[in-house]
Amino acid sequence: MLRYGPVNDQIVDGLTPGGLVQTKSGDLITTFVDRGDAAAGSKSYLVRSQDQGKTWGRPFRIIEPASPREGLHTPIVQFPDGTLMLMINRISHVDSRRESVFNIRESRIELQISQDNGTSFQSIGFFTTPPQSLTAAMGALYQLQNGDLIIPAYCTPGSPRKHPGYQYGAGFFRSVDGGKHWGPLEVVFADPPTKDEVKQGFNEGAFVVREDGTLIAYARVDVHQGDEYKMNYLWMCQSRDQGITWTKPVETQIAGIYPSIKKLPSGQFVMLCGLRDSRVCRRTTSLFTSKDGINWKYRGHPYYSRTNGIPHNPATGGGQAMISMGDDTVYVVFYACDPKLPGYHKTYVDGGLLKL
Repeated sequence: MLRYGPVNDQIVDGLTPGGLVQTKSGDLITTFVDRGDAAAGSKSYLVRSQDQGKTWGRPFRIIEPASPREGLHTPIVQFPDGTLMLMINRISHVDSRRESVFNIRESRIELQISQDNGTSFQSIGFFTTPPQSLTAAMGALYQLQNGDLIIPAYCTPGSPRKHPGYQYGAGFFRSVDGGKHWGPLEVVFADPPTKDEVKQGFNEGAFVVREDGTLIAYARVDVHQGDEYKMNYLWMCQSRDQGITWTKPVETQIAGIYPSIKKLPSGQFVMLCGLRDSRVCRRTTSLFTSKDGINWKYRGHPYYSRTNGIPHNPATGGGQAMISMGDDTVYVVFYACDPKLPGYHKTYVDGGLLKL
């Protein structure tokens, strides 16, 4: 760890970073919310660092819920030309109780872009999503060999009824014109993988884009409950035709949640995720590296700056992001609990620069 320190520990219950970008001017920008699982009443905050993550300013934008029953999550990504895109996911709950995150939820995702380093954002519309569904996008963007842009996402029906003409499951949104327009969700993971297997409920995902054009997709599952939670491994499948068709999903040995994958200038891939079977603490934000995007080596975890390097409890790992800072160096943002902090979750957003 080259350096570490909180991104923000002033906003009560800050958690779940929604992406990390570096503007054309060199600033770092990340987003986070103040209630877990985008619970009703959660606000979203945008913060900026002008010294490559050494220090972070107060929130320069706060996005409020439109009603007491609404919660927010706002992933942010950057196009190859430097344009920023904020995805404002407004999630409607049946009521304003925290427990409503376990009930039927509906969402709409507004797209706002910035071409002035995040100073201002302009709406360009919404992702196309099914009525009465919960759709979520990840704060990551990948450029395919043919120039298409994809953003990992997943969609679940808000009731047993599915609306015709839409796809449900884990996959991505695709743009074929540099981010100006976005198509509907394209599902990657067949679920169940075969008719003889259990339905997995694939959700949060990440992608590897290899030099030969091969795409490798990873997705989280939550089928194992109770004491078997450690058996919820990421699943993987591959595409060799720019994401049009995919191989049968197979289970990996990484018990990850909210995965994020980056390719570094050195050529190696880095995966950042919460690790359910971490020996440090359940759900510890952890890093893996790979030369081929398939075989991964565990590299450890970032330094938890308020609790002597390790997480205080499992209130971590549910959202993290990273950005390449050159060669084999990444800056990561994640969240963790400190019992000395006020609030319901007692969480804060942490950060650090790592040399791999």
